[in-house]
Amino acid sequence: MEDTCFSHPKSFSRTSTTESIAIANPSDKRTGYSLIESLSLYRPLLRGEGARVTLLALVALALGLYHLGTPSLWFDELLSVSRASQPLPTLWHIITTSQPNMMLYYLLLHVWLRLTALIGFLPTEAIVRLPSACCAAVAVALVYLLARRFFSPFLACCAALLYLVSNLQLFYAQDARAYGLQLLLLTLGWYALLTTLQRPERWRRWLLCYVVAMTLAVYTHFFSLLILCAQGIALLGLLVLPTPWRTPTRHLLGPLALSLATITLLVTPMLILSRVGAQTEWIPIPGPRDLLHLFQTFADHGRVYLALLITLSLLGLGIGVTSLSGRGQALLLRLALLFRSGSGQRAAQARQQVQDDQQLAAFGFVLLCWLLIPTVLSYAITQVSIHLFLDRYLVSVLAAFFLLAVVGLSMLPWRLLRTALALLLLALALYHMPYYYAHAEQESWRPAALWVAAHYQEGDGLVCYDNGQGCTLAFEYYFSLTPTLAHFDSDSPGAFHWVDYDLLPYNVARVTLGTDKASQATDPSALAAYARHHARLFYVTARLPNAAAVQRAQASVAWLSTHYHLLASFATSTAHVYLFETAS
Repeated sequence: MEDTCFSHPKSFSRTSTTESIAIANPSDKRTGYSLIESLSLYRPLLRGEGARVTLLALVALALGLYHLGTPSLWFDELLSVSRASQPLPTLWHIITTSQPNMMLYYLLLHVWLRLTALIGFLPTEAIVRLPSACCAAVAVALVYLLARRFFSPFLACCAALLYLVSNLQLFYAQDARAYGLQLLLLTLGWYALLTTLQRPERWRRWLLCYVVAMTLAVYTHFFSLLILCAQGIALLGLLVLPTPWRTPTRHLLGPLALSLATITLLVTPMLILSRVGAQTEWIPIPGPRDLLHLFQTFADHGRVYLALLITLSLLGLGIGVTSLSGRGQALLLRLALLFRSGSGQRAAQARQQVQDDQQLAAFGFVLLCWLLIPTVLSYAITQVSIHLFLDRYLVSVLAAFFLLAVVGLSMLPWRLLRTALALLLLALALYHMPYYYAHAEQESWRPAALWVAAHYQEGDGLVCYDNGQGCTLAFEYYFSLTPTLAHFDSDSPGAFHWVDYDLLPYNVARVTLGTDKASQATDPSALAAYARHHARLFYVTARLPNAAAVQRAQASVAWLSTHYHLLASFATSTAHVYLFETAS
């Protein structure tokens, strides 16, 4: 049996592969053999399991590429591009000084931007987001392969598609941040770990894959440490619970413990670098309603959709728990006999179904750990220490949420009901999918920057507030993609290069540049001194973080309107641009 294809008893039957066909014509033997030999390399991608995996990956990539470059980059993406665009020594200095999180992603994005620049591509929105879209597509294929070890091809496709069309997954598939790469590595890590338990005779190769994947996942994002905790707790549970995986887990206890220890050792440099301090103080402390909101976000805020997913998950967990006791097995066996028609092999089929439920019980327990342990830990830690409870971090458990629902779906005894509910789930998921593309843009920087670029004249001045929230960073990025004279002068009030911010310790940069320096853009005396050297002045207010910043911006605009002549203005949902004539 193939490693990537675990046949569940409820699976649809698969036809056997055809035997090789000999070439009849001796004169064409070498040519024909070479052609068939070449095509045979691609045959696994075109038939059976390979065809489904390839098709899912292509669909995921197509959805990831759809309108990929349409939304403006938002602040976090602008930070990714700014850091990855630096020379490698500067980038490494940034990583070791203030930005160890997402280290691997920044380095890979740096290489990607260098390669694309060599062939003449500018770092446009589509170019910088393309690696995330590709990683997300591979992650979808891995979700299918993981599901296929326990479900029929139809239900495995259902699980992968539910994950694929999720608004949260689509967002991070089109986001120039580390989450697409993290999801790929985490899914690979889970796949390797579970394959180790199912195929203990091949544990060496799969545990090596597991160690590499999880180590790289931690170097991609710190939150992967909580997933690692979930895996450790899941293994402890499997050592105790009377599931079919208890024996292989106990036999492999030494290699599993060594793998976890090796990962811990390998990520130690990352943990040392993390002493620069957390930068998540902006994440609010969550309450019980935030837990509910998280699962609503997972279900694209569809009430019926969420209720159905949770009901199926609870059903699967309930049947799984029942299958682990002697009385429960007897009950499930009687129910299985009741639901099966005909005689003959009814008893054997019913016993096989109970055994299948026990396998799914083990899988369901692992998924429950994957889903709940990072969620509960991040919630608890945020109450007392580092703020971690955030949907963008918890996207790492999204696949478990959908897989757990399909566990319940697969335990239903009637194929027609399973099929109908699976199609209903897919219909609800597809119903919510267009909402993402209609609201994909988080921050609208491009139109405002292009308006400034089009109206900028030599000798004009440009001031932006709040630069601590990336105002200058956003405009400089779009100016770099457009032939324009527009730029920020070295004496522009409040302006600074973000690389200078990143090269300082975070707590120092946040005060000296993010607050003190940025606030100069609202100082009337600094604005008056700067305006004396420019006949016209562009004043931009954007991404104001709180009510106090809004009041300062409004006061500055009022002061400028009183002292200078307003020529024009332009506004987006993110930025307001005012053009003043300052010459008397």
